[in-house]
Amino acid sequence: MPRKPRSIKEEMDRLTAELRERGSTWIEVAEEYRRRYRLNARQAFREAHRLTQERVVEQWRELWPSEPFSVRKLGSWEAWPGLTGNEPPVAGLNRLARIYGCRACDLVDGEDHTGSDQNANVPRRRDIPTTPGKLTLTFSDIQDILPTQPLPGPTSPGEPRDREFEQLVHAFTDWATQMNRRDVLALIGAAATSAYVSPLLDRLDAEESQRLRMAITDPNRVDDATIAHIQAILRHSMRQEDVLGPQATVATVLAQQNLVLSLLSAGVSAHMRGRVLSLLADIHRCTGWMLFNLNDFRGADYYYAQARDAAHQADDDAMCGMVLANWSQLATWRGDPRLGVEHALGALAWGRRAGSKMLTAYACDVGARAYAAVVRRSAKAERRKDHSRCFRSVDQAERELHGADEGDPGARLVPFYGQGQYLSTKTGCLLDTGDPARALEVAGAATAGIDPTFVRNVAYIRLKTAQAHLDLRDIDQACEELGEAARLAERNTSPRLARSVVETREKLSPWNRTRSVAALDERLYTARLIA
Repeated sequence: MPRKPRSIKEEMDRLTAELRERGSTWIEVAEEYRRRYRLNARQAFREAHRLTQERVVEQWRELWPSEPFSVRKLGSWEAWPGLTGNEPPVAGLNRLARIYGCRACDLVDGEDHTGSDQNANVPRRRDIPTTPGKLTLTFSDIQDILPTQPLPGPTSPGEPRDREFEQLVHAFTDWATQMNRRDVLALIGAAATSAYVSPLLDRLDAEESQRLRMAITDPNRVDDATIAHIQAILRHSMRQEDVLGPQATVATVLAQQNLVLSLLSAGVSAHMRGRVLSLLADIHRCTGWMLFNLNDFRGADYYYAQARDAAHQADDDAMCGMVLANWSQLATWRGDPRLGVEHALGALAWGRRAGSKMLTAYACDVGARAYAAVVRRSAKAERRKDHSRCFRSVDQAERELHGADEGDPGARLVPFYGQGQYLSTKTGCLLDTGDPARALEVAGAATAGIDPTFVRNVAYIRLKTAQAHLDLRDIDQACEELGEAARLAERNTSPRLARSVVETREKLSPWNRTRSVAALDERLYTARLIA
C-alpha cells in the first residue's frame, strides 16, 4: 500500500503522474484539479503541469522574447475575477494555452447559459442529419490513396518499412478521427505524395540521367558535370520553396542528401571530394532552412551544425559564411540574439575571407537583426551601445551590397538578397528600436524593391508594415497589410509564416470589435489561418 503523501505538493505530483499514466489529457487532469482543490481554470492548468509561476514566465519569454511578461502579471490573471485580479486578454490566453497544451477557452471560468436555449434539450428533427461523434476513417481508406511508388533511395533487405508504414498510417488515422473525412483524405494524399515521390531526375535529359546513374554505381566517375546537375536540382528546389513553402520541396532535398552521402561513403576520387563535401554542406544548409520554415527549430539547428562541419572539411569559406548567417537568423528567431550576434560575426569573418561582398553584406544584415533583438533585452545603460551597433551593421550591409560586382563569389548563395531585402531588415530594426514612423517610410521602398517571386519575403515586409501601422494606432491600415500577408501565406504555406501572421493578429485584440478587425478575421478564416 503506497504511503500517504507528506504534503499537498507531493500529492499533486503524484496525481498528475497517475492521471497522465492512465492516458488522461491535460484538460481532464486540470478538470480534476479544479474539482479536488477548488482552483480556477488558469490555476488548475498550471498546477496540472506542475509548473511554478516563475517557470511559466520563463517559458513565455523563451517563446515570445519581444512580449514582456512577469510573475506579477500572471498572478493577477490567475486571481481574476477576484478583487485583486485583472482580466487576461485573448492574446495572453492564447499564449498560455500554447504553454499548457489546451484551448484558450479552457482557461476561462465562464457562465453556462445553454439551458435558456429552447432547442438545447429537444431531440433533433428527423430532417436534420446528426453529425457522427467519431469518423470511421479506416486503414484501407488511407492506403488506397497513397502512391504506389517505392521510397526513394536504396533499401536494405532487413529494413522494416512495412511495419513503419503501418504505424504511420494508424497514427494518421487516430489524428484524423475528429476532422472532415474528405479534407483528411485530400490532405494525407498530398502529404504522402510529397513523401514518396522525389523528382530527382525529372529535369535531366537521357545523357545526364545516365551520368548520374553511372556515378552512383561507380563513385570514381563523379565529375564536374555530375556535381553541376545536383546543384541545379538543389537551386530549383530552393526557388520552389521560396514560392510554395518547404512542404513542396523538402523530400526532394532529402533525396539529394541521401544520394550525396552514398557517393561519399562509397568513396569519390580525392580531387572531387572537396567539391562533393561542399555540395553536401549546401544540401544540409538548405534542409536546415526548410526545417526552420517548418518551425522545427531543433531539426534546423542540427542540420546547420552538419552543414558547418561539411563546409569546414571542404575548406569552403563562402559556404561557412552562408551557413553561419542562416544559423544566426535561427538563433535570433528562437529568442537567443546574443548567439545570433556570435554566428553573424563568424559569418562576417568567413565572408570577408571568401572575398565576397554579397556574403559580407548578408552577414551584416543578420547581425543587425540580432543586435536589434539584443536592444529589447538590454539594460538601459547598454541600449545605446547596442542601438549603435545595430545601425552600424545596417549601414555596413548597404555599403557592401552596393560594392558587390557581377562576379561576386558568394552571389549564387544569396539570390534573394538585394536592395529590397536590405530595406526590409532596416524596417525591422527601426521597429525593434522604437521608430515606427521611420520604419513605415522605409517599408514602402522595401515592398517595391523585393522580387515578388520570393513570396515569403514579400509577406514578411507586409507584416512589418502592419506592425508599424499598429504601433502608430492606424488599425485600418494594419488590418489591410495583415490581410495581404495572409493572402501570400496561402501561396507560400510555410508554418513559420502562418504563425507570424496569427501572432500579429493577436496584437490587434484590443480592437476586436471594430469593423476592420472583423473583416480581417474573415480573410484569415478563409485562408484557414484561424478557426
